[in-house]
Amino acid sequence: MLVLIIDHSIQITDRLEEVLLEAKHIRGIHKAVSYEDAVSIYKKSKPDIVLLDISLPANRSVDLMKEIKKSNNSTAVIAMSIRTDAHTKEQFASLGADFFLDKYYD
Repeated sequence: MLVLIIDHSIQITDRLEEVLLEAKHIRGIHKAVSYEDAVSIYKKSKPDIVLLDISLPANRSVDLMKEIKKSNNSTAVIAMSIRTDAHTKEQFASLGADFFLDKYYD
């Protein structure tokens, strides 16, 4: 599987990469810290799974979620946040998020 990690925090992307590299079925990991980088990397790499920080600056996470699902609806998207309240989960579920990851607890 090819994974794209999108988070505005380099520390988060680096830590997630460390954890994912322990999985035997991961064949590659790409990281992006901005909307622009994420779109470019997504189009080039066509990942199987996207871990998406839902708190990207300027609320670009919603735009990115729409772009990903429009490009390839079968891409699995794991929405990540420190605050995964019911409204936020509902919003991203309606956009096509497959799972939610609470960065604080999970």
